[in-house]
Amino acid sequence: MKTLWHSQFLAQLKRHRITGKRLKSGHHKGSRLATNHGSSLEFSDYQMYELGDDVRQIDWNVYARTEKVYIKRYLDEREIKVHIYLDCSNSMLIEDRKWKRAKELAGALSFLALSNDDRLSLHCMGVHHQKCFRKKGARDASAILHDIQELSLDSSGENGVSFFEEVGKGVRKKSSVSFILSDGLESLSVIEEALRKLSIKREMVYFIQLLDEEELKPSYQGDVKLLDSEKHRETNVSLSPRMVELYQERLLNHNKEIEALCKKWGVGYIQTSCLPPLNEVFFKDFKENGWIR
Repeated sequence: MKTLWHSQFLAQLKRHRITGKRLKSGHHKGSRLATNHGSSLEFSDYQMYELGDDVRQIDWNVYARTEKVYIKRYLDEREIKVHIYLDCSNSMLIEDRKWKRAKELAGALSFLALSNDDRLSLHCMGVHHQKCFRKKGARDASAILHDIQELSLDSSGENGVSFFEEVGKGVRKKSSVSFILSDGLESLSVIEEALRKLSIKREMVYFIQLLDEEELKPSYQGDVKLLDSEKHRETNVSLSPRMVELYQERLLNHNKEIEALCKKWGVGYIQTSCLPPLNEVFFKDFKENGWIR
């Protein structure tokens, strides 16, 4: 079966890692350097010896030159906890191209986290039958790609659940980095409440707003029948160029409000579509914004 991710892209992805500024929350050994000091081989600085310090860390060469007792300090290695909140509401599932790109993004982020021995929780929210994948370490990096590729959710229900309300309920106490992957097509008040709760927990939060090209620039004109993907209701409308223009203005204002809310609550924000190549999104957009390095 053909996978969604090219082997060359995954090989390049392995050479990067997710950026997290608050790395003290991990309690298990990992492969990244934390801000606290410990026993890794990565040297940090010197500190005057104090009673109770490990005498094995004394640098006798420095003592010979200065006749002062210093110990070496090393950065500790800790994992970080990565939470990915994947919007599985009907507006994300109804368009195959959009759902495919959402899975591509979620899979690549999951692979990146696990390849660096971080602890991953992938939360699939916005449907009644929600799923959560919990993995740890590089040994699960390939397995999570298979799980995500096979992820199939039912969008035929009468009503789903609010993705952002579920995100707000599911805020973890000790998450280092959280990614929100959604089209953001919900009430601004609900979105803000979820961002506020994540901000209170002092997490690093990144919001990826994914919109399909037809949502950004509708190609429909004349008399059409539109389907409300969330409530499954049909509406007959006559789409004039002016109506399409008003829709685009409203969507633009909505997206600007989301970006403003992200700035207000200290959340990173990127808007993308299904058109850019996946490697461009990661190695250009994410890197330029400091999300990965």
